[in-house]
Amino acid sequence: MIIIDILFVIAIIIILIFNFLVRNLMKDLKAIPNETKLSGFEIAKIVSSKLTKEEPHIIKKPGKLLDHYNYERNVIKLSDEVFDGEDLYAGIVAINIALETNSNEKRIPKTHKFTSLMVPISYLIIILGLVLYNPLFLRFGFIIFILAIIIEFLNINSLAKNEDKVMQLHKFIESCNVIKPFEENKENLILMLTLPLARLPYSFIIYFR
Repeated sequence: MIIIDILFVIAIIIILIFNFLVRNLMKDLKAIPNETKLSGFEIAKIVSSKLTKEEPHIIKKPGKLLDHYNYERNVIKLSDEVFDGEDLYAGIVAINIALETNSNEKRIPKTHKFTSLMVPISYLIIILGLVLYNPLFLRFGFIIFILAIIIEFLNINSLAKNEDKVMQLHKFIESCNVIKPFEENKENLILMLTLPLARLPYSFIIYFR
């Protein structure tokens, strides 16, 4: 049982590390203008139009780091700073959200929703375990939280699981001509893919907005 407790602590540390990395990257990228001068809205529209026949609606929705694609309604929801932004942060986030509209990668946004709903369930079970002084409930909640992180990590990894996949992704984004300079920032595109993992503890909020 102590192994579950240790794994839960490790899971929390992993989330904190990804949060730190994403927020620092966000700060750096916001300071760099996108030389294409395209807004996040325009970039999401260009990229999604190349990936699906049913182009999504793209709307502005308040909420920092809560940009996402709702596959059920075929809607991309972008925060103010991404929707209107003309910096590299806005551009890269818009690209990563638009990538989820890919008709051949429907599993990715579905899994995002699944893991997002696993997390509040784990919170409720953990709270119940604390209230009832029941270690079995407590650890069951820990297990659900840990599984949510593992599933989300594998989900994100499917987009860039090997060098060929990464090269294909880079070539596709470069062909869209929405980010400049591209070469200097192509690794940042991959790093920002971890946004869903960084926000996993509160991502369920997305589905109530």
